[in-house]
Amino acid sequence: MVKLLQGVKRGTAVLASLAVLGGASPLAAEGYPEKPITWIVPDGAGGGLDSIVRTISPYVARNLPNDANIVLKNLPGATQTIAVSAVHDATPDGYTIGQASVAPLTIMPHLGKTSYAGYEDFDLIANVFDAAHYMVVSGDSQFETFEDLLTYAKAHPGEVKVGIDGVFNAQHLPLLGLEQAAEINLNEITYQSSAETKKALLGGEIDAGIMPSHIIISEYESGSLRPVVDVMEVKPDYLAEIPSLADLGFTPSQLFVGVIAPKGTPQDIRDTLTAAIDAALRDPELIETLATRKVLVNYNDPQEYANRLEQLNSINRQILSDFGVLK
Repeated sequence: MVKLLQGVKRGTAVLASLAVLGGASPLAAEGYPEKPITWIVPDGAGGGLDSIVRTISPYVARNLPNDANIVLKNLPGATQTIAVSAVHDATPDGYTIGQASVAPLTIMPHLGKTSYAGYEDFDLIANVFDAAHYMVVSGDSQFETFEDLLTYAKAHPGEVKVGIDGVFNAQHLPLLGLEQAAEINLNEITYQSSAETKKALLGGEIDAGIMPSHIIISEYESGSLRPVVDVMEVKPDYLAEIPSLADLGFTPSQLFVGVIAPKGTPQDIRDTLTAAIDAALRDPELIETLATRKVLVNYNDPQEYANRLEQLNSINRQILSDFGVLK
């Protein structure tokens, strides 16, 4: 089980000592940064991902040299590919970085939806956090358990309406896998965001929805929404009693969110950025803030981040092939 705010393989001893000292990496390019760093966010202002980046970025700036200033730029849309494409096309000088989930890096390139070929076309800085997503029903739903929902869906093909916030993204692929493995046919309703999905579920427009845990935690505590299954690999302590797809014999998905830079960004600058993120995520004040917001911090250094993307890229390619999306 993944512990809340668990750090995984937090880099080298150099980075560890840096976090303690609160200084900049000795590998930093002299004089960097000399101007504001633009951090591109694939979400609208006030959105879930945007709010997390806005919380973290001041701590990252604090751990960069030369009184660094980070400016956020919101570029939502197209399953994050607008923002990720902007990072790809930026000058690789260390003054543009971006936040990216797994869909624009390991799904959309396979569908021919991007100008870049995949995650290999970027320099990876660090993974920052993982996300748990749940299939959720209303508090008064006829489905007491996930098994109840499956049983009903098998007997009533196409009747169970499930809200998702995009097609062929990290929410949709595990749903497709579930339909195939359980031999059921769900009626997938697409919304623009998890907030819209939640509104539709609370309003009775749909029977279930797939949403991140931090979006539904207050409604879960009040009893107006009830998660029935975790569709991701990560399993937070605060919803430990909810079974996962893996627990029930189905294939879960993965959703993790990291920081990327244009390919060709100088190594010393990348090291400086990686060290600043590592140090920021060790700050007790930030740890407490993110814990309160149920953010599952999971720092991975560039190599481990790349290894995770490589593995998931292969998995997602196979899923898309199995469903006939890729020829």
